[in-house]
Amino acid sequence: MKGNPMSDEQILECLHMRDHLGLTSTVIAQRMRRGRGAVIGAMSRADKGCDETDPDGNQNGTMKPRWWKR
Repeated sequence: MKGNPMSDEQILECLHMRDHLGLTSTVIAQRMRRGRGAVIGAMSRADKGCDETDPDGNQNGTMKPRWWKR
């Protein structure tokens, strides 16, 4: 594996920028100082994990934005 993997919080921030701010993966990658492929891969893995635990999607969008922040 190259570089440092993204933390869970960083991945959540990427998803927030995509889903709530409507930013492209290119802009997200620039803001996160990561490669575009790394950002796309991390978000894809997170999406896949969510799909596996909520297959019908009835819980999608039920948490407030940035719910993981204190």
